[in-house]
Amino acid sequence: MFNFFKKKKNDEKKVSIASPVNGKVVKLEEVPDPVFAEKMVGDGFAVIPSDGEVFAPVSGEVTLQPDGYHAIGIKTDEGIEVLVHFGLETVELKGDGFTPHIKVGDRVNKGDKVLSVDIEKIKDKVPSLITPCIVANLEANTLSEINFDANCGDEVQTVTIVE
Repeated sequence: MFNFFKKKKNDEKKVSIASPVNGKVVKLEEVPDPVFAEKMVGDGFAVIPSDGEVFAPVSGEVTLQPDGYHAIGIKTDEGIEVLVHFGLETVELKGDGFTPHIKVGDRVNKGDKVLSVDIEKIKDKVPSLITPCIVANLEANTLSEINFDANCGDEVQTVTIVE
C-alpha cells in the first residue's frame, strides 16, 4: 500500500566503467592467465591494446600502484574498486617501459591519463599485452553486459550498486 521505503529503479546507483586503453574489448575469459580468466581477482573485461596510453576507467582515488607501475587501482566515491593491469607478467619488468602519471592518493577523473607504456620495448618480454580491467569488490553488485564496440573512454560496463 505505502511505498515510501521502496527504492525506485531510477534511484539505483550506477558506476560506468570506460575502456582504459585503445584497442579491442574482449571477455575476461579470453585472458590467457587463469587468475584473470577464472575471475579470481574479480569480474570485468579486457582490452587488447593498440597503443600504450592508459586512462582512468572511472573517477576516484588512486589506491594501488605497485612499484613496477604495471597496475593501477582506483576506488570510486561509491566504493567500487577498479583494477587496470597492463599486460601479463609485466610485474617482472620492474617498471622498465612504464611511465606513471599519477601516484597513490591522487584523485583522478575518468579519462585522465594515468600511465604510458612503451609497447615496443616490452612486447617481446611478456606473454601478452592484453589489459584486464577488473571490478575487485563486486560482491552483491551487478555488472552489465560488455559493450564490445567500445573505444578508449567509451563505457564498456556498468556496475549497479545493490544496497
